[in-house]
Amino acid sequence: MSGSRAVAQRYARALLEAAGADALEVRDELRALVPLVEGHRDLRRVLLDPALGSEARRRVLAAVAERAGASPLVRRLLDLVAARDRVRLLPDLCEAYAELANQAHGIVSAEVVSAVPLPEQQRQCLAAALGGRVELRCREDAGLVGGLLVRVDGTTYDGSVRTRLAALRRRQASPGPGTATRAG
Repeated sequence: MSGSRAVAQRYARALLEAAGADALEVRDELRALVPLVEGHRDLRRVLLDPALGSEARRRVLAAVAERAGASPLVRRLLDLVAARDRVRLLPDLCEAYAELANQAHGIVSAEVVSAVPLPEQQRQCLAAALGGRVELRCREDAGLVGGLLVRVDGTTYDGSVRTRLAALRRRQASPGPGTATRAG
């Protein structure tokens, strides 16, 4: 585990302890807030600028949190991260926190990638097939052509058409057993 990931884990554990019964709400709040910071190139550049002092960084993140309607706990987290110049940890912290909050509540997290958006009925069937309480995060990748790519607890199940076509190409390109070459 990298050093920054380890630090993010420590922040995530402390946040989980502070969140208590509101752990899943905090998870969802972080998942909504972090992309706001990460997705805005100019804001991210300003927050990561070493010339910007911690007080100014704290004010900027406080304004973002206020505008996003962040809870007092998340506001305190952002203030702490800004004061300690750890803004770059936010994506890792969010991911680590989500994993810990899900584990604490017996929720299995699964990522599903499909070529087209999955209808709600298919999402429900997939969640039922995975068993227990499941949090499905779905995204689209037209490059899959069809089928699904499912990641659960570090295991990837690849039922995509793209992968099956690649396997078929490999089988056709390599000589199979019992094939003889003619000498001319």
